[in-house]
Amino acid sequence: MRWLEVEVRTDGDIVRVAGRGSRGERARERELGGGFTAQKLLAFRVLVGNALARAQPLGSDSLEQARALYEAVFAGELRDLLVTLSSTGPGERLLLRWMIEDPNLQAVPWEALCRPESSHGFLAGAADVLVARGVHTVKPWQPRELRRALLVLPVLAIPDRAVLDGLAGALREHIDSGAIELLPAIEGDAARNPILFERLRSGPSPHVLHFLGHGGFDDQRNPVIRLADDSDGEKSLLPIEVFAEELRANFNTMRIVYLQACSGARPGVFASAAELLVRSGVDAVVAHLWPVRAEVARAAALDFYTHLIGARTGSGDIGASVQASRRTLLASSADGFSPVLYLRGPDSRLFDLEGRRVRPPPPAPAASTGELPVPLKALLDGPYALVLGEPWDDETATEVRARLREGLLQALQTREEAEATTPLFSLAQRHALQAGRLRLDRLFQRIVQTVRADEDAPTLIDALALRLRPGVHATLSWLPLLEHALARRHPHALLYAIQPGLPGHDERRMIMVRRPGEHDWEELEHLPPLRLEDTFVILRVYGGNSPETQPVLVSPRLTEDDYIEGHAELRYIIPPEWDNQIMGWLRTRPALCVGLSALDWRHRMLLRWLYDQRPPPTGSVAVLAEGQRERELWEKRGGGLPGGSPVAVVQEPAAALVRALEDEQP
Repeated sequence: MRWLEVEVRTDGDIVRVAGRGSRGERARERELGGGFTAQKLLAFRVLVGNALARAQPLGSDSLEQARALYEAVFAGELRDLLVTLSSTGPGERLLLRWMIEDPNLQAVPWEALCRPESSHGFLAGAADVLVARGVHTVKPWQPRELRRALLVLPVLAIPDRAVLDGLAGALREHIDSGAIELLPAIEGDAARNPILFERLRSGPSPHVLHFLGHGGFDDQRNPVIRLADDSDGEKSLLPIEVFAEELRANFNTMRIVYLQACSGARPGVFASAAELLVRSGVDAVVAHLWPVRAEVARAAALDFYTHLIGARTGSGDIGASVQASRRTLLASSADGFSPVLYLRGPDSRLFDLEGRRVRPPPPAPAASTGELPVPLKALLDGPYALVLGEPWDDETATEVRARLREGLLQALQTREEAEATTPLFSLAQRHALQAGRLRLDRLFQRIVQTVRADEDAPTLIDALALRLRPGVHATLSWLPLLEHALARRHPHALLYAIQPGLPGHDERRMIMVRRPGEHDWEELEHLPPLRLEDTFVILRVYGGNSPETQPVLVSPRLTEDDYIEGHAELRYIIPPEWDNQIMGWLRTRPALCVGLSALDWRHRMLLRWLYDQRPPPTGSVAVLAEGQRERELWEKRGGGLPGGSPVAVVQEPAAALVRALEDEQP
């Protein structure tokens, strides 16, 4: 592969460039023209960063700067060297490596240089040039033959599992084809030391380590990654140099680290986290110069892996893969300037795919039509209490969360800490602190009003409602999905929905009723005697939209403070006249937990309140999503609840469970 190294160094505020080619060519060092000083280059970074924050293409001023910088760099001998080396044969591309030692200049988006008289001729999207950043290292490099699937090990160091699910969803086609094998993720308690290092040492050696979390600096401005918080909620920081040495000591097949983290390529005092990893012996690191939105991170990762293992465009070439990912993002905004590639060797083809033979993985076992898993069948045959968390198969709930995240990120986009990997409730907390709770509630209400539930979709909620018996059940959903499903499935039943009242009012709760045979809900004014043997009572513990035709937004749990303070207020949600019956039902019937996670502190707090710091009754079942890797936590440790009594686990594809629930009538 032909390559050109552009060496950039500073002399005070003066910037100097030189070049070196793969055939021994040298372009003499000269001062960067066009009036580009170190300060002016950092100002160019700000212009590009502002465009990213607005999710827009470069403006006219930024584009003019990008063209001028291209002409300033590629002038004289360096321009001639670029032209000569770019004259490659059909299908060949030139590898352009930036060799930059100054940490401040590493923050400059050199990938955003634009060819003269062009509005989209950016180096980041060039078809004939592959753009990377190089390092000085004495460690050898050579391509690796890839015979089977590309092994990807995710490390999830944040509590928002939706990020991991997004990665798995983006790669689903390649996983199903056998081109990629997604190893069991290191997440939750395992994503902090000393357990993290134990898992790295004992697990299989991957080809790619995909880190999902936060990046940053310690007090001395040395690059660190943030691991999962400790048991007291304190931050746990790991120096990137220590992490790099651990990877080098234990993984003999690993070639790539993908940092899907906040500013993973932003330079510190000595070098960026990405550069330090490459110096330590990692062949290549993909990272971001700026915080990225969730949809941008997913799109970048999908294109990257697709081209890396593809039969045509990538063929094991990480440079071509990152370049293709950038082009996809640049089609709509300046987001394509955020991904950067640090490369250790002079060739971006890290894998030899010539002899690769992929085999699709064996199909996952699915529940047969009309046959429920034994633990679930046994529970459904008797009285039980449903505890419904965040349903993973309901498009309405998923869309609301996605749009809310998008709206919050847009409102906080001028702040670097508002990265896409931050938990949704933390983003909501920041917005409430900065703009006020009223604006947060208005944002939530506007988003919910634009989403309409597909009542004909055979979701797990609708199928469960068919099999649900009268009694007391709880839902964590902001939307009245369960209430509406029960009204459809049990039109002649008496339904009550209880949720927290409005803050600042005397009423501690709001109770809605849908009477047998009626369509709409109304607020209950007087409490009648409660007959649980033929009445459904739904505790809407996280508040949200009431189940009426014209819903009212009431005390939604959106922020960190909401979940903490709201937990203390739960003792008031149940009217005293019904307290013994409702809590007695919940604490003496087996629980059917759907959409809950033992790794989510909010869910553990709720379950501990429901069961009064005791384990759920014998016969309880946790239904986990396909990618939810916490079976052992429920079966051996009772989902982290006091007492640790085992909870049976059902983990089947949602579509198979829906068919089984609908086919096997009570």
